[in-house]
Amino acid sequence: MTTLTPTRLAQMPRVNLLPPEIAAAAKLKKLQVMLGLMVLAVMALVVMIFLLASGQVGGAEEDLSAAQAEGSDLQAEVASYAEVPLVLAEVQAAQDDLVTAMTPEVRWSFYLNDLSLTIPKSTRLSTLTAVNTAAAAQLDPTGATALTVPTTPLGVPTMGSITFTGKSNDFDAVAAWLQTLAKQEGFIEPTMTSAVASEDADTVGTFYDVESTTQLSQEAASDRYLEIATGE
Repeated sequence: MTTLTPTRLAQMPRVNLLPPEIAAAAKLKKLQVMLGLMVLAVMALVVMIFLLASGQVGGAEEDLSAAQAEGSDLQAEVASYAEVPLVLAEVQAAQDDLVTAMTPEVRWSFYLNDLSLTIPKSTRLSTLTAVNTAAAAQLDPTGATALTVPTTPLGVPTMGSITFTGKSNDFDAVAAWLQTLAKQEGFIEPTMTSAVASEDADTVGTFYDVESTTQLSQEAASDRYLEIATGE
């Protein structure tokens, strides 16, 4: 046997001289420590959850308070506009009344302008008397006028009439004047009431004092307030 030959020493047996109660107590203590750490971890987690929930509840309460305050402000603002529907209803009623009242309106200035451009040179007007029967019916408090719709001699519904007086050179001029009236929109059934030779010393040549009448059809109404109300 040389010194180079490895020596294999036998392992010495290990003998546990501690009582089993001590080992069990050590294991129990270790388990208690682990359970304590777990309890602390759970408690820490519960505390974190509680703090988080408390913060969320606080934020929700603040949001709720802000929403309630905003709701109160909005309710106060709504209350301040409570009269708006009433005012709008009054405005609409006033517009309806205006349309009703102004339905028979005749824009006389338009007719006068048209006549000034179309009247024959051989005719001169002295007076013009217009009667708006439909407007008079609107102003009649008893409504008696509106019970019967006025008509022309030929039975056509009419809004009223216009009577003209003036002078014409001859009967051809009178006929031309009646033709001018017949061409005006809203004028119907123009007639000559009288034609009398003028005895005015200031006139030069032969003239006739002429009185003529034309009826107003429903087309003579301007309907401008109805157009405004309907937007047409």
